[in-house]
Amino acid sequence: MARGTRFDMEKEFAGLDFHSLRLEERFVRAMEALIQQPDKSIREASNEGCDRRGIVRARREAAMRRMTEYGGTILAVQDATGSNYNTRLKTEGIGYISDKTLGVNVRSRLAASADGLVLGALDQSACNRAEAKDEAAGHESEKARPIEEKERFRWLETLDRSAADIPEGVRVTTVRDREGDMAG
Repeated sequence: MARGTRFDMEKEFAGLDFHSLRLEERFVRAMEALIQQPDKSIREASNEGCDRRGIVRARREAAMRRMTEYGGTILAVQDATGSNYNTRLKTEGIGYISDKTLGVNVRSRLAASADGLVLGALDQSACNRAEAKDEAAGHESEKARPIEEKERFRWLETLDRSAADIPEGVRVTTVRDREGDMAG
């Protein structure tokens, strides 16, 4: 194929068989979007106008309905994960998640029953640093900074957002790992 020649995605994936015409058409549309915007993530390229906050809000509303239906004590489990984008050097707007790692940190809070049934997402936020974290900064200088300036403050923000509008009669117990410890 000559350089600059465009793929005909319908021909390219003519042999595709997901046993669902709708899924096959959706896949072809996603591939067409990606080939037009190779610097974008799949979500960015194929969901123009997609509002991440709207998706989180809808998931939260569904979780609240299930919490009401389930009742009793609900666990609100918080955790964070980091996505490493060190191989995505040409992508603009990526920040740092540590001293040398490009990426994004995602903090999620899920509602679950005491016996382990996941009821849905209460909150999710993503963040990164514009500059690499100075790993040489000492523990004492970190302790001296106000909590609002620390990254761990995001745990409190996530707690506040997800604790709002808890259904009547539902008791929530928060569970998080040691990064959520506000003592330091």
